[in-house]
Amino acid sequence: MALKEKLNRNINPNADKADELGYTNKYEKGNKRILSHDGNFNVRRIGERKLVFHELLTMSWLKFALFIVAFYSIVNLVFALIYLTVDYNGIGMTSDYEVHNRFFVALFFSAQTLTTVGYGSLYPLSSTVSFVAASEALVGLMGFAIFTGLMYGRFSKTPHSIRFSKHALISPYKEGFGLMFRAANERNHNLTELSVSVTLAMVINENGKPTRKFFPLTIDNNKIVYFPLNWTMVHPIDDKSPLYGLTKQDVEISEAEVLILVKGYNETSGQDIYARNSYTHHEIIWDAKFDLPYYFREDGITVFELDKIDNYHMIEKA
Repeated sequence: MALKEKLNRNINPNADKADELGYTNKYEKGNKRILSHDGNFNVRRIGERKLVFHELLTMSWLKFALFIVAFYSIVNLVFALIYLTVDYNGIGMTSDYEVHNRFFVALFFSAQTLTTVGYGSLYPLSSTVSFVAASEALVGLMGFAIFTGLMYGRFSKTPHSIRFSKHALISPYKEGFGLMFRAANERNHNLTELSVSVTLAMVINENGKPTRKFFPLTIDNNKIVYFPLNWTMVHPIDDKSPLYGLTKQDVEISEAEVLILVKGYNETSGQDIYARNSYTHHEIIWDAKFDLPYYFREDGITVFELDKIDNYHMIEKA
């Protein structure tokens, strides 16, 4: 039986969620997965307007540190060259100042002015140098104010801290099977009131043309109040499921991808959090079952081993 016919038994294939999901149902061979494991869509937007402030908030800490060092160095170099050009003799220095190289004198004077340190060993003499120094001091004050705001924004923007299992499993569930995957809070934040929505993306041959269809998947335990341990989300593969009656080969041919969105509240930072992930058909293990990632100590304490949320074992077939 063709894949489309199997889906038509229980689901209207035209009732997909492409518009609601915000992603196209067009497909071409070789397309990458929709969602990467970092939660970003595999989309390259050309022509979008980029905000420098947003880029500085979202770039990695290493790039941010390099940007600050580069900005500080370039501004110092620019003003040092200005001092050398307009009036080097307008920079005064104490008699015991030991630096005599003209460039380094201008550079150190620029650094002291930009940071408003003012050690007293270097100082402006002429009105021209005083005017340039006043301008540089203003640049320094504004620059440090902006970088202070950026630092606060970066520290206050806490990551969602949700870690997903490396694989989703097709496991025995109730009287049949279910699609299962796990998540856990990998940081010491208090996450509460979590909910999940899951969508199945499948490529179906429609009128001789491959088309990507989207089907919402029901999750039995789609909400939890607290999140101290792992959360195993289960989609029952019953007669109402788009996966019902499909074989492993059907799932592979359709290039199935399970798209996940978890929403919750971070009590520590006082912010709503959103975490996205997906599992392609390569990352779905059939006839497997998750191992328990926690155990109970003799003193009654529950010990949760976060690194074990990925562990599973294969089920012996009868």
